[in-house]
Amino acid sequence: MNACNSDIDCSQKKTLLFIKNGYPIMECKKCARRFAVIRDPEKHLSQVYSDEYFFEGNDGYPNYLEEKDILFQYGLNYAKIVEKYTKPGKVLDVGCAAGFIMKGFESKGWESFGVEPNNTIASYGKNELHLNIHTGSFESFDTLNKFDLIAMIQVIGHFYDIDKALKNISQLSEHHGLVLVESWNMDSFIARIFGKNWHEYSPPSVINWFSEVSLIKLFKEYGFEKIDSGFPAKRITLKHALSLVEHDVPNVFFKKRIFDFLGNSFGNLVIYYPPVDVKWYLFRKV
Repeated sequence: MNACNSDIDCSQKKTLLFIKNGYPIMECKKCARRFAVIRDPEKHLSQVYSDEYFFEGNDGYPNYLEEKDILFQYGLNYAKIVEKYTKPGKVLDVGCAAGFIMKGFESKGWESFGVEPNNTIASYGKNELHLNIHTGSFESFDTLNKFDLIAMIQVIGHFYDIDKALKNISQLSEHHGLVLVESWNMDSFIARIFGKNWHEYSPPSVINWFSEVSLIKLFKEYGFEKIDSGFPAKRITLKHALSLVEHDVPNVFFKKRIFDFLGNSFGNLVIYYPPVDVKWYLFRKV
């Protein structure tokens, strides 16, 4: 059973929920996934995940490289979770950017590989961190390697073809291989309260949204069972947090000055993101 990707590749009924940033947000009655109708799937990655995404804020990062310590610790934390279920082997980090999370896994004994669509940020990881990173989309990624763990930290919402991505995950996973997913929960009370103004409804950057139920159902259809889940100890710089919410704040008087002052004065302050609408899941191939 395949996941639908648009209005034209699935016979199940779709419902238009609302328009966000000019993109129709649809819900599929078959899989309960919500998705944005993107205009040009073939050019989606290059248009959205350009250098501006990693260095100019908005729905991306004000400066991705400044968060290296946070992301390295993130990799360490997830490696500790996974080691309860398997010993270190080969890990594939999907949407790895510069590879700071990969370095966290490496420090715990994993042999790491990465896939990243942005060439500039991937080159940093290859040249500065000496990592094995393939530049391109995961939907078209091909390798002879099989992986004991595939990590997708805040990635599943970005796939332009969910069906191809999940088929590739299944094909690249070792027998009883694990898949680690961190994803936003569209059924969380925060998401319900804010409705279409929830910060994760941010196409064209994020184009897929799941509830916990629909995410588990999706992986089950591709041969994976959930074996654990929890809330991440998610940290973020204040500068990054401000960049994510600025465009959703009404253009009140002095808005830009206020945001600039907070970013310049306290931007490097690291804050904890409350675990209210984001969760991690660990799946095993069966």
